[in-house]
Amino acid sequence: MNILRKLWGKVLDLWGKVLDGLALARIACASWSNFKAVSSGLLYGRVKVTGRIHFVVRNAKGEIILDEVAPNLVVTTGRAHIANQLSSKTQAAMGYMAVGTGTTLVDASNTALQSEIDRNALTSVTQGTDADANKVIYVCDWAAGDGTGAITEAGIFNSPSAGTMLCRSVFAVKNKGEGDSLTLTWYLTING
Repeated sequence: MNILRKLWGKVLDLWGKVLDGLALARIACASWSNFKAVSSGLLYGRVKVTGRIHFVVRNAKGEIILDEVAPNLVVTTGRAHIANQLSSKTQAAMGYMAVGTGTTLVDASNTALQSEIDRNALTSVTQGTDADANKVIYVCDWAAGDGTGAITEAGIFNSPSAGTMLCRSVFAVKNKGEGDSLTLTWYLTING
């Protein structure tokens, strides 16, 4: 019976420490929804990074001829990069987006696009605000004559060639003609 009391006392003591940690986390979070996401991740160890990519293709007149969204996968090297950026920051930040014509399904072990045709520097990188503070938005533009083709894959990288890939998406063909421009907006969300 004494062993059970001692064990129960240790459980209650540990639970008190967890609650103290959650109270501190609540103070640091800007909103209740952010607190729920953080506390869920703290309690259950489930921090999830997800994303989606938004395609907008315009013709030479500036008219939108394609406006679609596709899912993506944050690959293993991308998850390691996120950890690096939270600690030592020895790797360069993500600064480039690439498009290609590969059709092999996305896998967590991917480190590059299957058939890259063009890579550009990001136009912008921003963090969301308020309830969207857990989002990072990457934007990249391709002008007429740049990255032309039947695009079926895209990725985010930290180098103008090779480098670390954060995420990859494979999708149905998005045709970009010679006179078309393309804007890719990649939304990355960190949830608990």
